[in-house]
Amino acid sequence: MATNRDEYEPLRNRAVDYDRTDLSPRGILVFLVGLLVAGIFIELVIWGMFRFLSHSPFFAKGNQSPMVTTQKASPLTAEGKDFENTSNVNPNVFPEPRLQTNDAVDMKQLLDREHKILYAEQPFVDQSGTVHLPINEAMKLVVERGLPVKPAGGAATAVTQKAVPPAKATAAPAAE
Repeated sequence: MATNRDEYEPLRNRAVDYDRTDLSPRGILVFLVGLLVAGIFIELVIWGMFRFLSHSPFFAKGNQSPMVTTQKASPLTAEGKDFENTSNVNPNVFPEPRLQTNDAVDMKQLLDREHKILYAEQPFVDQSGTVHLPINEAMKLVVERGLPVKPAGGAATAVTQKAVPPAKATAAPAAE
């Protein structure tokens, strides 16, 4: 359906318009082609640098950087097996402080201590005076006593969840 532009010409405000000479499709196309050429040029320069450095005698394979300090490592002993993921590390040469030498054993010990506290058979008091309840017993107490709820204008009170007896159905008299 074609529209007649002349009908809408009186409604068009010529003062509220944009300058149509600012942006041209040709300018956008030239910019994108320039961007492509610059990207290809950069890739070629980087490729040339890596090729040069790979054939350079200073960075040939097998030569270490002059910034690396060398340490004489003794052959691995049974003590060197403490490092699980790095079998070629000698702990006698590995720098101090060695904070965690066996992460799997440390994690197991932590979990065992936590489970001992959570699932203790009897409540106990630690050195700081904190009372520790077994988690199952604490959950039973929450079910029995409820959680504290603060009403809109008063102090916090415990709300218990009690079974509400079902309402008896009574027949309402029919309105006539």
